[in-house]
Amino acid sequence: MPDSVCLFAAYAPTGELPPYTAYYLSELIQCGFTVHLALSGCKQASKKTTTFCNKKNIIIWCRSNSGYDFGAWKDLILQDCTKNTCRVLLANDSVFGPFTSLSLIFDRMEKENGDVWGLVHSQSVIPHLQSWFVCFENNSFHLPAVQRTLLQNFDHMTRDELIWHGELGLALACRVEGLSTKAAWNDPGLLDRLFKTNAMHSQWRQLIRSGKVPFIKTELLRDNPFHLRSTSRWKDILPAETTFNPEWITHYLNMNGPRAGRPQINRKCRLLYTLIENMTG
Repeated sequence: MPDSVCLFAAYAPTGELPPYTAYYLSELIQCGFTVHLALSGCKQASKKTTTFCNKKNIIIWCRSNSGYDFGAWKDLILQDCTKNTCRVLLANDSVFGPFTSLSLIFDRMEKENGDVWGLVHSQSVIPHLQSWFVCFENNSFHLPAVQRTLLQNFDHMTRDELIWHGELGLALACRVEGLSTKAAWNDPGLLDRLFKTNAMHSQWRQLIRSGKVPFIKTELLRDNPFHLRSTSRWKDILPAETTFNPEWITHYLNMNGPRAGRPQINRKCRLLYTLIENMTG
């Protein structure tokens, strides 16, 4: 069995991966992961995607679009994709990037000696790791409380319910098992500590410039829920040495408008995010 496995959740109704996701997967392969790719919303991967995955030794699992990312990860666990694996990474396609080498981040976080680590720590509701990138080390993934959390029935949960039962549930499971948790980014400013904003929105430029979180949330550029003016200048924030092609993002934004039915953020909250962004950007 491979020592390092990544369970990667992607929404692909046409069965085809966008190039920015393929790039992300290639970076994970470079970091030594065996990748199991859950393609949600399709019965068969496209020929192009199949060829790419075969070349990279990525294992494809097509599934119905249910349970969001946690439902996809659960299905992969039930297929024994993580059996006897020491390191397990949970990741998804909700971000653009990485804009710098992921291997540097893995090298840095290995020195932290955490049982579980992620890229971004959040103080919202309870302290937790944002679930779009969470790495379980030292066989911690197989502990009972972690497995109970990941094997819930996610199929009919709303997005808010998934946050409570999945993302926050993992934080509680780690606490129950006595696991140490670390984050690449865990440096909120005073306002962020007081109001517990989402750093991937309120401090997105600072995170990229730090080199610790080389990603932008897709939602930020597509929906811009907090009406941040800086998002129009996203190209200027990318590292000059990046091998990530910014035209992949441009094409995606041209083809995908704001998500229908997205939550409306009130004016007070938008002003708060703008204030934090101006202070930290």
